Amino acid sequence: MDLVPLLVVALLLQMSILALQVGDAVTGFIDARRVRDTDDPEVITRSSVRELTWMMAVTAITAVLVAFGVDAAARLLFDASAPVTAFLILALVAFVAFAIGTLAILAVVRRDRPTYARLRRDLRDRSVLQLEEDELEAFDARLAEADRLRARRSAAGPTLRLVALLAVLGIGVASAIFGFAEGLPGLAVAAIIAAALSVAAFIVAVRASAVRDAAFEAVRQAQRAEVVALLERARIPQRKNVPGLRDRVSRALAILREQQK
Repeated sequence: MDLVPLLVVALLLQMSILALQVGDAVTGFIDARRVRDTDDPEVITRSSVRELTWMMAVTAITAVLVAFGVDAAARLLFDASAPVTAFLILALVAFVAFAIGTLAILAVVRRDRPTYARLRRDLRDRSVLQLEEDELEAFDARLAEADRLRARRSAAGPTLRLVALLAVLGIGVASAIFGFAEGLPGLAVAAIIAAALSVAAFIVAVRASAVRDAAFEAVRQAQRAEVVALLERARIPQRKNVPGLRDRVSRALAILREQQK
């Protein structure tokens, strides 16, 4: 059995995963340097370079997989006269491409919830008003929810990094064994080098993720401190209430929200 095509595909898969690992490490440091606290409650997450980089990389890998799938289906259809198998392969490739594309788009366009920033914005908008007791309780509940979401750290990132490392190492060991056995030392050595680079990229990515998380945590901590200060200030009774001020401010805020949409 000719193993050269399989070894080439395995090496291509290794390099694709390695590219994702390198991109993950580099964008982690970039995001850590770019994170800033602003009045826009979405900018802390929507300006993330990592998400856009991963989307482009995943799109490129998906295109390669689609090309291989279409080529295999065409060979089965025209050379082996197996239309049913060719159709099943095309259907599988289409499903995988659609699923990967959908997940990539959802990861980029989803609305993350930097709730401290929203809380701060809403409290600033109401700083001229005397908040009622039920409004203060609602803000306290939102703050507690923000604390809960902040404490629940997602394990998706570390898990994906570990899975990628194990995949590259597994493919590299298998490719090296079969490469030397088949008299293809070039492919075997390339697989070993890719595995070594994957280990280095994994270590750098873990460090970059720690730096990035620390930068985001510092921003959120500052936001939370300001939210707590605004809530304490809102609990101080005001001596004088201007008649109709609440309605005028509410209408002005509603108009402003409509203009920003």
